[in-house]
Amino acid sequence: MKGSHEFKSRGGSDGIVVAKDMTNQEVVIPVIRAEFSSFRSIRVEVEGNPSIHWSLECDGKPLEIQQTEMHREEQFVIYELTVLEPVELECRYEVFGAGRSIRVVPDRLVRTEAFERKYRYEEKLGVWEEDDTYHFAVWSPVAEQIVCIVYDQDEQVLGRHKMERQEQGTYHLRLGQESAERWYRYEVTTYVGTHEVVDPYAHAISENGRYGVIADVEQTISEWFPKRVARPLFVKPSDAVIYEANIRDFTIDRSAGSSHPGQYAGVAERGTVSSRGHATGLDYLLDLGITHLQLLPVHFFETTDERTRSPYNWGYDPMLWFGLAGSYASSVAPLVRVREYADMVERLHEAGIRVTFDVVMNHVFVRERSSLEQLVPGYYFRYEVDGTLSNGTGVGNDTASERFMMRRLIVDCLTYFARVYRIDAFRFDLMGIHDIETMNEVRAALDAIDPTILVYGEGWDLATALPERFKAMSASAAQMPRIAHFNDVFRDALKGSTFSAYDRGFVAGDGWKEGEVRNGIAGSVHIDNQTYGRFPEPTYSINYVEAHDNHTLYDKLKISCPEADELQLLRMSRLAQTIALLAQGIPFLHAGQEFLRTKQGVENSYNASDEINRMDWERRDDHLSLVTYIKTILQIRRMHGGFRLHRANQVRELLRFINLRPGVIAYEVEAIHSYDAWQRTLVVYNTTHEIVEVSLDHSRWNVHVQGDDASVDPLLKGVDRIQVLPLSTTIATC
Repeated sequence: MKGSHEFKSRGGSDGIVVAKDMTNQEVVIPVIRAEFSSFRSIRVEVEGNPSIHWSLECDGKPLEIQQTEMHREEQFVIYELTVLEPVELECRYEVFGAGRSIRVVPDRLVRTEAFERKYRYEEKLGVWEEDDTYHFAVWSPVAEQIVCIVYDQDEQVLGRHKMERQEQGTYHLRLGQESAERWYRYEVTTYVGTHEVVDPYAHAISENGRYGVIADVEQTISEWFPKRVARPLFVKPSDAVIYEANIRDFTIDRSAGSSHPGQYAGVAERGTVSSRGHATGLDYLLDLGITHLQLLPVHFFETTDERTRSPYNWGYDPMLWFGLAGSYASSVAPLVRVREYADMVERLHEAGIRVTFDVVMNHVFVRERSSLEQLVPGYYFRYEVDGTLSNGTGVGNDTASERFMMRRLIVDCLTYFARVYRIDAFRFDLMGIHDIETMNEVRAALDAIDPTILVYGEGWDLATALPERFKAMSASAAQMPRIAHFNDVFRDALKGSTFSAYDRGFVAGDGWKEGEVRNGIAGSVHIDNQTYGRFPEPTYSINYVEAHDNHTLYDKLKISCPEADELQLLRMSRLAQTIALLAQGIPFLHAGQEFLRTKQGVENSYNASDEINRMDWERRDDHLSLVTYIKTILQIRRMHGGFRLHRANQVRELLRFINLRPGVIAYEVEAIHSYDAWQRTLVVYNTTHEIVEVSLDHSRWNVHVQGDDASVDPLLKGVDRIQVLPLSTTIATC
């Protein structure tokens, strides 16, 4: 292309080239961008129709450009500059045209396979103690320099230590024992500027996550707890009963009787009672019969001030993943939260309850301020093909788990909590944002620690910039062995659509959803001529009717069934819960659903008040009969293996549905072993408002569940006919 402009230099901002045209008038030609398209090529975009001679410098020294090619793309002229030697990203590269310079940035290069191959790093990151020395390692291939700034606890600078760049874009430092428990940040300089950041691998953090703390947390916990309590006995996933609670909600209300309301210590406190003398807190959970306590996020989250413990927030807005939330600790001192969380897990294990960690690594609260973005701009987050940020999470950013170092960060974080805090299960928030390979690597890494660790998550199909075949969603469950998925289809079939408050489910009389309920009862596995298969095994299905998100079951039923009185609402709730709890797969309860928990109709209470979110133990006392019923259903499930089938072939062999009438589901499940007390179990769910009678094949059946009553011992013996009351369950055995 022959040029029509003569260029000269003029003062101004980077990215502006000034030319004189044929009439000697100055023409401003903006350089839109200059970026590396590979390790040996630079792409320069110029607006207009200029012809420019380019030169290149690296850290102020001229570099030879081997070849220059030029072409047009719409209103831009594109220059492709090829260099002789591969570029090193810790250096500053600038292109010059007509004496004017513009910085060359690795904006898209960091998202290429070539970048991954060159800079993937597999050795230790973070801070650890070895040979009386603290070792620091941080990954930032694009950093020109990193300085570790050490602070005292009054945030006064004690020292600045330039870190040494080593292999694969890592920076390292060693400090002596005098640095113990001091605070630190990294001052990182990249092409976007200089920022102080908190180490994303910091295992201990100061109040509100402002600083990392120089401590070897793993070693410290080992010193605090030299003899760790063994993980509670757990044989197979279908033995699990998961109970989800928020740490604050669980004990914050006065009715909990806790000495540590809203804190880690409150979760593990024994001997607490309500004003009427009934057990609350941990003692209540033990009596209820759960196996796993799933706690809402304890990653550090930014929206609650740790000093004031306000405003309220669930914590699905993380900024640091290895550091713990301090708003649940008795003090904001950095190691207090570490000790109290570790002690809580120990006390729960001692009581026989396993602990689930809520993994929120699909996004960060504010990408622009995150350590990840400031250390390696553009790398850790997912982008659309047009260069805009992917937003499948709906909160402005999606982490790019398909990239090696983001995948490594996820695996490192989970194995750290499994190894150091001895966490027993991991629940993935918005798991469908992540990729299948990452989830399989998570499963394999946890298996190496303890194969009884559960992994499950929300396998929603989300609009993230990842090909559908790679998404870790429920439709791809067969590609993720031994990873379970929240069964939202079963949930909505039972109570009505989560996304339509007035939609009714099967228990509220919508017979069209009966087929989906049958599928859920069978663990969503395929049974010829009876169900279709959503999952390859029943243990891939997390069966639930309520979680922290959306309306509680009681509130949902009250909104969708305005004509129902309180007794009808109770019966519908009880029926929905029983169906889910006895279905093949893994049962899941949201704290308080067993006593008709209400959030006063608030659909999304993530930042509502304690008055809305609290566990109301007085309401529990008002509904003790319902709690006792649910407790007995869990006992029945635990005592009889037919409700805990582990394999799809067992479900197909031992479970069969019996056709009765619309609105009624009946099925029989046979015993696994010839020595089981219940060789045949008949379960009938009646969603109608009429009594249903069922004739049996002999007179040796015993009834254990009928109407308002449930018992591990027979309620009725030697019957050949059963009655199923309206909106209720009947279970008979022989």
